[in-house]
Amino acid sequence: MSQAEPPETSRPEPSKESLEGELRGLLKPRVGVTGSYARGNYGDELYVRVFEHWLGQWADLTLLTGIFRPEYFRGLRNAQVDLMDAVVLGGGDLLCPYRPKVDPDFINPMYLRRPVHVAGIGVELNRTDIDESTVGKWKRFLTDPNIRSISTRDPRSAEWIIEHISPNVPVSSHPDLVCALPLPPAPRPDGAPVLGLVTRHIKHPKEYVLMAEVSRRLIEQGWRVRHIIGGVAGHGRKDFENAAELKVEGKETCYTENLDDISRALGECSLVLSMKLHTTLVATMYGVPTISMNPVAKARAFMRSIDREDLALPANDRRVFDIIEGGVPEVPMDKVAKLRADAIDSLKSLSRKIWDDHRNQSSVRQSLLPGSPGWFTDAG
Repeated sequence: MSQAEPPETSRPEPSKESLEGELRGLLKPRVGVTGSYARGNYGDELYVRVFEHWLGQWADLTLLTGIFRPEYFRGLRNAQVDLMDAVVLGGGDLLCPYRPKVDPDFINPMYLRRPVHVAGIGVELNRTDIDESTVGKWKRFLTDPNIRSISTRDPRSAEWIIEHISPNVPVSSHPDLVCALPLPPAPRPDGAPVLGLVTRHIKHPKEYVLMAEVSRRLIEQGWRVRHIIGGVAGHGRKDFENAAELKVEGKETCYTENLDDISRALGECSLVLSMKLHTTLVATMYGVPTISMNPVAKARAFMRSIDREDLALPANDRRVFDIIEGGVPEVPMDKVAKLRADAIDSLKSLSRKIWDDHRNQSSVRQSLLPGSPGWFTDAG
């Protein structure tokens, strides 16, 4: 007896639209994202959200941070990098000229196996001294032929890189890329106004004395005080433990692993005193008047960008009382809108560079698309 033949089955012919969708999916660039990410710093993690929002619309993203570990899997890790069409390195004060050790996540030669775009990095300029070995490491990395573009989050960082690194590609500057991040709604709550406090790990509790005094004075005037922990994971735990040094009776504490909850907690405030750059930035983008209580170079640069450098004060500067009693100036929302627009433009420019490079390298695959390959026009 012969074996029965399997029954015939019929499949509907795929539509032109479904075929085009599948082909587009196959042709999407694969972009590896790396930098000081996945460590719990609120601002750095927001950079990943920025790339997810603006690059993830047209590319498949992979987080490469930590790919160098462990060393004995280097071959397999190289293969993972080789799958990428481009690598985007960004976020935070990556380039610290006076610190002898450079994090392998920042200048990993593995990345140079693919086209690399350095996007929105900062140079830490709190000191003028320079470690020549550190500059040499960055010079070797940033002058590699596979570095396709370099941009920084402020003009001084761009000037420093041009002067000390002399890369082979132009160096541009733009507002901090987190300015381009869509933030969750955060309406002001009913009832008493909220004073938001953001601290960072400190060497001595005396750095919190003035914040506590401001808090007590505003509580007497009917305010609520909310201590917002600007970090998650290990970084957040460290800040949370340290926050006990800021002693304000009756204060609320916002400690969460959810980045959007941190953002909302900032946006609900009527005034923020912040020791961290990106909590200052996010509160400002919400339109919350904010005083920077840790006026390092990057904080001053941001406050300068909204014409509020006078609101960047040392943690023990008693002028803060004069500012609060006189009424903290409203956030200039026209300046905020300009920061947002310029940051978005820089991300669109980055998107076009990656896309054009990818298109030029995959012309054969592009030809598979029905009709014109120009369907991609804008990352936004």
